[in-house]
Amino acid sequence: MIIKVEQTQANFKNKFQVLVNDTLKYFAGTPWMNLQVPFHAERIQQCVMTRTDESICYVTSYDLLDNISNTAIPMKWVVTGEQKSLIFDIIDENGKSCAMFYKLTNGLWDSKYVIAYADYQLYCYDVSVGSTRHIVIYENDMQIAEIVKPLAVMDNLDFYYVFLLDAYYDLESILAFFTVFFDHLHYGNRGEVTAKKKEIQFRYSYDKNRKFYDENWIHNHFGTKEIEQMKEQIAQLQNHMNIQAKHIVLFIVLVWIVVLVAVGSILAAVYFG
Repeated sequence: MIIKVEQTQANFKNKFQVLVNDTLKYFAGTPWMNLQVPFHAERIQQCVMTRTDESICYVTSYDLLDNISNTAIPMKWVVTGEQKSLIFDIIDENGKSCAMFYKLTNGLWDSKYVIAYADYQLYCYDVSVGSTRHIVIYENDMQIAEIVKPLAVMDNLDFYYVFLLDAYYDLESILAFFTVFFDHLHYGNRGEVTAKKKEIQFRYSYDKNRKFYDENWIHNHFGTKEIEQMKEQIAQLQNHMNIQAKHIVLFIVLVWIVVLVAVGSILAAVYFG
């Protein structure tokens, strides 16, 4: 199955919609206010995902003391072999903990996100390849999903594709929520109001996560039509932003030419009297 997570609002609120095989199934929201408080206590603010009837699906819960105790010793992984951080409990519609998201560090260049859900222990490896960022998701030694995030964005409105093997359909909602959670951590743009903002990045990963990335995995498990649609959408956005960037550069060059001509005229008038 293919899950699309699309941000629909980024000014004053962070709002998302989630489509599963092109059918709208969930809405989500993440904190937008930029709070400056000690010990990252702003993380107590909740990320929420609801169904289309607005009934609660998942809510994050951040235990401040638990997180402080896990990160109090910098580079604890040198002694213990691992260190947890960014630990969030996931609360279901009944108010019970049903999952956990956290970051696991095992070495200087060895870190990944972990999703503990039901009987699953999923490892999520973050890999950047040029103009796209990939979260490659494994159960044991098998890749079961991949999140693709284009690094070309307009007005902070991020979007993601989640490719999930059909055999793991029961992970649909939790992976959709993890995608929203990931955006909250990395692309929250808290407190930022934009208008006509365009951003494009190119990033490459060279850490241990790179070995988990198979550039052919999506192509080997999903239809060509869906992949081409994704590539076309990314290419259209990048081309539009490149054209806009060229116009901006041209405008700046023209302004400088006008300024230089004006300054030259003034200097010539002064020099020649």
